[in-house]
Amino acid sequence: MKMIKICVIFLFTLTLFAQEQNVSDANISWPQYRWVDQNGEPSWELHLLLKKIEEDDTLLCKDQLNNEIQKLEEAFDSKQEACVIERLANSIEESYWRVLNCGCFPPQRFLEKNFLPPQKTPIKKALDSPILTRLYGALKKYERLAQEVKEWKPIELEDIVYLLPGGSNEAVGKIRERLALEGFYHCHGGEELNASFYDNELVEAVKDFQRHHGLKDDGVVGPMTLDAMNEPLEHKIARIKINIERARWFVQPDDFFVFVDIPGFFMQVYEHGRAIFESKVIVGRKERPTPQMRNLISYCVLNPYWRAPKTILKEDIIPSLKKRDFRHLKKEGVIASTDYYGKEVVKFEDVDWKYFDEKDIPFTFLQKPGPNNFLGYVKFMFPNRFDVYLHDTNARNLFRYSYRALSSGCVRVKKPIELLHLFLNRQKEVDYRDIFDRLWTQRTQRIRIRPNIPVYLLYLSVWMDECGEVYFYPDVYGLDKKMLASLHQ
Repeated sequence: MKMIKICVIFLFTLTLFAQEQNVSDANISWPQYRWVDQNGEPSWELHLLLKKIEEDDTLLCKDQLNNEIQKLEEAFDSKQEACVIERLANSIEESYWRVLNCGCFPPQRFLEKNFLPPQKTPIKKALDSPILTRLYGALKKYERLAQEVKEWKPIELEDIVYLLPGGSNEAVGKIRERLALEGFYHCHGGEELNASFYDNELVEAVKDFQRHHGLKDDGVVGPMTLDAMNEPLEHKIARIKINIERARWFVQPDDFFVFVDIPGFFMQVYEHGRAIFESKVIVGRKERPTPQMRNLISYCVLNPYWRAPKTILKEDIIPSLKKRDFRHLKKEGVIASTDYYGKEVVKFEDVDWKYFDEKDIPFTFLQKPGPNNFLGYVKFMFPNRFDVYLHDTNARNLFRYSYRALSSGCVRVKKPIELLHLFLNRQKEVDYRDIFDRLWTQRTQRIRIRPNIPVYLLYLSVWMDECGEVYFYPDVYGLDKKMLASLHQ
């Protein structure tokens, strides 16, 4: 028994000695750094990171990253301690991933208050978002074009303001050449480029160009079409980059989401990185812009009431009431009620409106459900402080216009019933008959959307479709102009 105890004590002591020896060896071995090798030189991983930053043309704040890189190079040159160099390199990596996922600048620098602050956590990899993928593709396409073309010559019409199909002008040859450079017109010979006759083939190329620049595709070359043709190539590339910056403020790696492009006047639904649904939309006019945000659609309302939001109440309804001009309100079926559902209606003529403003008015101004309701038959809700949402409309004729910044901030959808059908079928199988049966009851019904669906309202004035075609839309809110002016100061 005594011999066994001696053996156990010996083995235990031997184990402790071995552990102490391992700890001692670990303390004297070379520290394992990620960015610095055992010779005090940049590791291969650091070379890859710096090469990636150097070749990334999407960064608006590359100068800031280059300043950090310069400090790192100086640290290597002066043979500073490896731990100091490691901290500098870690900072560069964190800055790079933060820029890739969240942008170079805070959105409030350019959007002021017209956005919902994004809730994002930087991750150490590139965001997998079809929105960013499309914009990266557009940038590559135009950077390749810039290498081939360098720049294009300005075009001016001789002695006329508008060039109509079938007309003639000395500028026709330049128009052919300009459209050929960007791929809208396919040349058939050098002589044709100098022809002054505006033939049908060139008219179709101009129409295609107009569609890709958010213009009315009538084939008439006027001031707006000429301005789009004369936009310098480097300016188009700069616009793509600031659109990438704006997208980075909000996008997250969502698998299923709704995307509204404000200046493009369209909406798409994406699933697994692919667009599965598209619709025209109407967005807020310049004086009442649609705010940018990422939010969650949590429910929809069938046969909704329309109730005047604060902006419309302040800027439209109250001024009309104070003037005792009730014609437009009556024509649109707007009523004043002391309750929320319009059961206790008050005649406009019976109230002295000069004593009220939007802060203390004791009435609700609304439209009851029906075919004349501003919201149409359905609205999709993602509660927010701007009180904006997606909805149907009773003014469907407005969708025929190419310029559709016409609302008071909300987004009107051309195909709302189809969108509702798509949403509901994610929860359980529903056919259109089920939806219309609910609508025909004329009762207001609230339907929860589970799971909630991410929705993006973004101001992207550049877009690339699934076929690789790039579109440049009018800068309806002047945000491109504002950002470019600020960044080039």
